[in-house]
Amino acid sequence: MKKLLFPALLIAMLYAPLSLFAQLIPGNSYFSPDNYVEYIAGNLPLIISVPHGGDLKPQSIPDRNCSGCVYVKDSYTQELGRELAAAIQAETGCYPHVIINLLHREKLDANRAIGEAADSNPEAEAAWNSYHGYIDSAENLIMQSFGKGLFLDLHGHGHDIQRIELGYLLSGSELRMPNSSLNDSSFLSEISIRNLILTEGQSNSLTQLLRGNQSLGALLEDRNYPSVPSDLDPAPQNGEAYFSGGYNTRRYGSQEEGTIDAIQAECNQDIRFREDDRQEFADSLGVVMVDFLQLYYLDQGGLDFCNAVSVEDELDIHWELYPNPARDYLLIDTDLIQYDLAIFNPLGQLISQASMSSSLDRLDISALNCGNYIIEVSQEKQVFHRSKFIKSCD
Repeated sequence: MKKLLFPALLIAMLYAPLSLFAQLIPGNSYFSPDNYVEYIAGNLPLIISVPHGGDLKPQSIPDRNCSGCVYVKDSYTQELGRELAAAIQAETGCYPHVIINLLHREKLDANRAIGEAADSNPEAEAAWNSYHGYIDSAENLIMQSFGKGLFLDLHGHGHDIQRIELGYLLSGSELRMPNSSLNDSSFLSEISIRNLILTEGQSNSLTQLLRGNQSLGALLEDRNYPSVPSDLDPAPQNGEAYFSGGYNTRRYGSQEEGTIDAIQAECNQDIRFREDDRQEFADSLGVVMVDFLQLYYLDQGGLDFCNAVSVEDELDIHWELYPNPARDYLLIDTDLIQYDLAIFNPLGQLISQASMSSSLDRLDISALNCGNYIIEVSQEKQVFHRSKFIKSCD
């Protein structure tokens, strides 16, 4: 289901308390007032940004005209971003935050500072502010809920070498330095995954996180997608084209401060242009991103609330919850007489608790905000049921 954000709500969401932003339903699309930016709400510590995949060319926005400007769109990155989000959801039951610039790059470059990005056009500037406002709000929600997270800026390149280029704000010449030099602490202020290095430093050095066997590049190589830097391809050779990361990677990375890391992913044409190849890559990248999150950004069991399942069959306990979706109340039919209920939001935060004492009971949910929830049922602290329900306002 798609929802249009009217101007007042958009402004409130971007600049008012985070509680309003957190009420958005994971997996649903929300749009800026001009419909130039789409935000797909998430509940994972992962933001996928697609700045150059848009197609819209409204006549009301003149083409950008600036020295050195790039106008070519990154073909099929919008499709790849959506397919990647779907693959992650299928793998985990959770949703990444996804922000898509729907304007063509001729009209807006969402991976540049606002001056070059919008060429002083107020309509394009409003779209730029919406794009980065969504990212800022998603980052704040992730920090509030998880403490740390990852920003992935998704691009496409046309370089001759068919490999994925992962940008961490280090140049090709810096990546070619020996490990002993690159692991020097002086590089901490330059690299967009500084927080990851600080939190993992006791067990993983900078070069291990860049091109060790549990780096993002190595995980991609394991699925037969050549990547640089990685364990098999630690650095681009002298003279080889390589994108090290742009404005978004600098803006949202942790090289100076903060707990959100950033990586620019430049995807080669061979894995983008044909639909079946792209879908296969999206599925593999989805598995890789989930593995990467579990390695570095999620506590053990961090996906449990997204993968909520019933387990009462194993204990031979009858449990039925209906209607679902529900507006004002849920009916509970069980052979238990006394048990405890706990309701969590999609981020795993406890919303309410109750003790029940009837095999056929009615649970009032009228005070809950619209959206997805997890209900957990226990008896004497033994959880025997966990499942999803939707509080509807329709």
